[in-house]
Amino acid sequence: RRTAKLMVVLCITPNIVKAEWLYDSYKARYILSCNHHLLLNDRKAEKLYSFSMRNTIREGNDRRSEGGLLCGWKLLVCNDVAGNKAPKEADLRMMIKAAGGEWITASQIPLPVEDDPTHVIAITSDPATTYQLNDESAHVAAENGAGYYSISWLFDCMMHQKLLGIKRGLGRV
Repeated sequence: RRTAKLMVVLCITPNIVKAEWLYDSYKARYILSCNHHLLLNDRKAEKLYSFSMRNTIREGNDRRSEGGLLCGWKLLVCNDVAGNKAPKEADLRMMIKAAGGEWITASQIPLPVEDDPTHVIAITSDPATTYQLNDESAHVAAENGAGYYSISWLFDCMMHQKLLGIKRGLGRV
């Protein structure tokens, strides 16, 4: 499953291990090397979510060397996204921070020029609600920044460790 915790792990380490690693480490009474327990061939999950764990780990290493997938980006999560077929706010904040991004609130919009308002992503539900699209702060953030993107888009980006549909530093594709 694509959980908030999995998204965080994909952002912070290449060591995505099978559950048996915990059991085997417990039995051995010390922490075993991850090398023989890496979760690299979960074909069912890879097919379901259209990704390759090997590619995700490789991309994740590149992103971490750059400060994280969302390094340099601020995310405004629209009202009614958290907890509504999406993780709770605390989990969303954890995901964004793990990816090197910054959580911003509607009270911070419009961002001053020195905070680079062009590097803001407005996150909506999937699909976006009329309320979210009509929210003045979200509209300003999206219009000045990279635009509106759904919570599903954010999960897809984290699963692939790529900002899909955004050219790094240039906004929308």
